[in-house]
Amino acid sequence: MKTFTLAGLLLFGVYTTQAQHWQGQLGTNFATLPGRSLELTSAWSPNLNQWALTFNAGYTYHNPFGGFRSGYACDCGVDNLKTSGAFVKVGSRFDVIRRAGKPTKVGLPIGAHLIGSQYRQEGTISSFPDGQSRTRLQTASGFVLGLGLTAAINIRFSSRWNLDLGVQKFIALQKRTDYFLFDTFISHQPGIGLTDWKNSFPGLQGIVGLNYRLGRL
Repeated sequence: MKTFTLAGLLLFGVYTTQAQHWQGQLGTNFATLPGRSLELTSAWSPNLNQWALTFNAGYTYHNPFGGFRSGYACDCGVDNLKTSGAFVKVGSRFDVIRRAGKPTKVGLPIGAHLIGSQYRQEGTISSFPDGQSRTRLQTASGFVLGLGLTAAINIRFSSRWNLDLGVQKFIALQKRTDYFLFDTFISHQPGIGLTDWKNSFPGLQGIVGLNYRLGRL
């Protein structure tokens, strides 16, 4: 028992010693705010200038964006489309410029992360099968998993504050065409951006991240 206790204390001491060399950074992606989405970002590393492990999380509330793909013909319409849901992103990034050890104020971080996006969509669908308008409420909910590739310009204002300006590209691990809004509609997916699942629409989302560095932990 004493041996396990000593071993546990030793491992804890090693972990504590190593953890003191890590840095943390917290921020917010302002590019998502117009889409009624809040994304909180974080990065952790022994050297944030060169590389980091990243963890982001957020929530989208009643995003109203939606539209039919160009060239799509339909005697129907979709009104009051709303998309809500939570999302998480876990991955890593490294700075192409600062990786070489250059203490520059402008960097070029690129990264990849796994995105889990929970959603609930609802909309009022109007159809005219016999010349008369008929409406019905359609809803869908579920979970989407995919990869996010990011590239940005990082501008460091001081030892604590920096700004990311870039874009995220989403790559779905599975296409979704099992629901009317997925099959024929361009809509917003929480944490992912605009998507058109049938035609593999880019799934782009902007990055305007203001970050505050916590320093050594």
